[in-house]
Amino acid sequence: MRFSGLYVFSLLVLVVALGSPSIQSAPAGIGSLADNGCACHGGYSNTTQPIIFGLPAEFESNATYDLTLSVEADSGQHSESAQGGFRFLISDGTIEIQNQSRVQFLDDGWTHTETGNQYRSWNLTWTAPSDNTTTVDFVLHGNAVNGNGNSEGDMWNSYGTVLPGTQHEGPVDQPDLTKEFDDTQYGILYGGLAALLVFLYFAIK
Repeated sequence: MRFSGLYVFSLLVLVVALGSPSIQSAPAGIGSLADNGCACHGGYSNTTQPIIFGLPAEFESNATYDLTLSVEADSGQHSESAQGGFRFLISDGTIEIQNQSRVQFLDDGWTHTETGNQYRSWNLTWTAPSDNTTTVDFVLHGNAVNGNGNSEGDMWNSYGTVLPGTQHEGPVDQPDLTKEFDDTQYGILYGGLAALLVFLYFAIK
């Protein structure tokens, strides 16, 4: 019975571990895992501000726009160490990478490279779609890191906007980037699971 109880307890611990969000870093870029936020690093923070510079109020058909993706944060930047990363998604148009050593295409989106991880701004060129009666969604998840080699102290945030074409008619609904759980909710969730594991351990024992 003692072996059976220990087996069940170990199995429960494994289930909780597999269900917890990833906190491993991704200095060489992040794919679709980060389409809803930078789960690879630290926690969400309003002190980190992802910004897309260069977007017009409305886009012209087939026009090109030079964009700068930037992550602004209170955390200090350290030379010769990781500083930031991003995940960038668009719903239409095409992207030309201005510096292949800093930005890459991965899992239907754009992200930093290992070299690009040393910066907090990245340059791209966006060519608008030919149909200027539509709208285009832009989502930027940005992460400010402190270069200490782990996720502690790294903070991320998200920015999204919907850009209409010059001939678009009707409302423009902005994207909802609300997180399913915030850090406090995750703390309560896993604190409750830990308490449940302790209870089950002594109940089975």
